[in-house]
Amino acid sequence: MSNPTNKIIGFKSPTTDHSAASKEEFWTEERRRSAKPIPMPATPKQADHVAEVPQPQGEPGHTPHGQGSVKEPKPPAGPRGTGGQAVPTPLAYPYRTCGRLFGTLPGGGGFSGSASLISPNVILTAGHCVFYNGGWNGNLTFYPSYPVRPSTDPEYKFTSSYQACWTAWNQHGNFAYDYGMIWVDSAPGNQIGWLGTLWNASTANRTWDAIGYPAVPNPPFNGNAMDQAAGQYGGSDVSGTFILTNDNMSHGASGGPWITTWNESSPTHANSVSSNIDGNGAISGPYFTQDLNNLFNWISNPANRK
Repeated sequence: MSNPTNKIIGFKSPTTDHSAASKEEFWTEERRRSAKPIPMPATPKQADHVAEVPQPQGEPGHTPHGQGSVKEPKPPAGPRGTGGQAVPTPLAYPYRTCGRLFGTLPGGGGFSGSASLISPNVILTAGHCVFYNGGWNGNLTFYPSYPVRPSTDPEYKFTSSYQACWTAWNQHGNFAYDYGMIWVDSAPGNQIGWLGTLWNASTANRTWDAIGYPAVPNPPFNGNAMDQAAGQYGGSDVSGTFILTNDNMSHGASGGPWITTWNESSPTHANSVSSNIDGNGAISGPYFTQDLNNLFNWISNPANRK
């Protein structure tokens, strides 16, 4: 790790029921309907600041993706949508690894954001979706392919048992570390698959698909559909981050993955997440370094989740 003062911190979720058929359902339809999109933090415009190009801090690294055991429709052939539009096949891989995340803020009130599976048990999201304004968010529940799965589907929802982020985020608000991870005991990725992750990768000539559940601006968004926006690298005025051109999502898209390719023909690797609105009004995400994988390895170790 490049900064010895930056440490991983975790929180054991107080809830224990991870089943899809919970008798005491916290996220009732009414609560989900009233949940507000978690505010995407905005950073002030930096006067006379030259946008930085994130530099790799070592060799590129990645974790493999997996498609899961469930047989579902394949994505249709043809060009991908741009500029933010509804994903036509949210039950097909890799989109089925993405979903809507519901939680409660430390001060009370329900929120919704976005997230994705990056292993059978680990969910990737924004740091502010796990830790917000001085406290850990509660009642974190992930609904893959929301809202097209019926409540009777075994892959309908999954509840957090543990969550973690870097102290660079929860203590210092460093947007280069505005990502967090959630552990779920039931390993939904074995059925619906997961995205690989990619870090220290060159941004040159690379494209990303941003996936999320934006509710702003409304219209065209309402937070109740999986949307996507395809774009390329753009310089951000927030250190350690970059923007995605052509991305018009906003609040509610927080934590949604930016998927790209790595030695494959179609994008299956998460290389950033929707994080903040930079000083020029563009959506910015963290440039993933080796610390992304350090967090992944940490939360995957049972000794750290006690």
